[in-house]
Amino acid sequence: MYSHREEKNRVDVVDLDPYGTAAPFIDAAVQCVKDGGLLCVTCTDLSVLATTNYPEKCFSNYGGVPVKAEYCHEAALRLVLHTLSTSASRYGRYIEPLVSLSIDFYVRIFVRVRTSPLEVKRALTKTSAYYICSACQSFYEQPLGRVVEKQSAAGNVNYLFKIQNGPGVAEKCPECDSALHMAGPMWSGPLHDANFVSKVLEHLEANQDKYGTAVRMKGMLTVAQEELKAPFYFTPAKLASFFHCITPTLEEIASALLHAGHKISRSHACAGSLKTTATREDVHSVFRSWIKLNPVKMENISENSPTRRLLAKEPSFEANFKRHPDSVTPSGKMKLVRYQENPTSHWGPGTKAVGGSKRKRAKDDV
Repeated sequence: MYSHREEKNRVDVVDLDPYGTAAPFIDAAVQCVKDGGLLCVTCTDLSVLATTNYPEKCFSNYGGVPVKAEYCHEAALRLVLHTLSTSASRYGRYIEPLVSLSIDFYVRIFVRVRTSPLEVKRALTKTSAYYICSACQSFYEQPLGRVVEKQSAAGNVNYLFKIQNGPGVAEKCPECDSALHMAGPMWSGPLHDANFVSKVLEHLEANQDKYGTAVRMKGMLTVAQEELKAPFYFTPAKLASFFHCITPTLEEIASALLHAGHKISRSHACAGSLKTTATREDVHSVFRSWIKLNPVKMENISENSPTRRLLAKEPSFEANFKRHPDSVTPSGKMKLVRYQENPTSHWGPGTKAVGGSKRKRAKDDV
């Protein structure tokens, strides 16, 4: 790939699909793609990207620290995109994420690579660190920079890039008073280009007989097309476990958020998940309203548990759980295979191929 760095030798598409991490090949890849070309990246090292077991390895490969929360697979996508963005920026180039998918035991990302000094500067505003609560998994974004637009007397617009004030949160989680841990920096911009996904779906619809996994592709891409740009998803079951309460249905939580004026969507990365424009405080207020209708047995909760601190706060608004007409997303109304089930139990990536021991020479061979 390094032999194709010169503009006249650049290629239209590069597809990185190694065993494990693609990090060693990204520097060469972002240089050898034509302006407007396609870069496809697969990483299967989710034990590094989607857990906090090896933060030092994640930092060395991807320049960021992973997340310990249920939305770790989306954070994995954002860490890889961060690596692509920073690698391209070194050469005056920037990325446009087209589709970013967490599939089975790997991440698969498609980005367009272009050249633009101004967009390289904008990469700063699309990068954030996150404070993650170690108990209730609330997250608080800390952007690394911001842009200020100033219009001159002649009508020209000048862009000034500034550092961002921070931190945006106290030392302890505002929701449950538990410790916060740092994650990132990682990509905070959109994961998908809805127009591009729409064109892929049109192509898929016209050529279903050519793809063995067309049904699954259609389901996953349809969910990705609807997905909100807001970072990170949650599942009602997980949040209910933090409150020690009865789990409300997905439709009830979605309806409450919609009635409160927020947007919702599903996430392709996790079955039974929701993404929303609401803050985590607003989401917790929905659960606190739910608990008023479905009380929690306090005698089963430890005095020092973060759950007691979550329950001690009053909801900031009274949630309305009446069914909202938009609580079921368009993909939910269609008969689609949105979340594929594993074909067998304990299904996943195999172990890396290891060469056998050398054949011992027989005495007759000597």
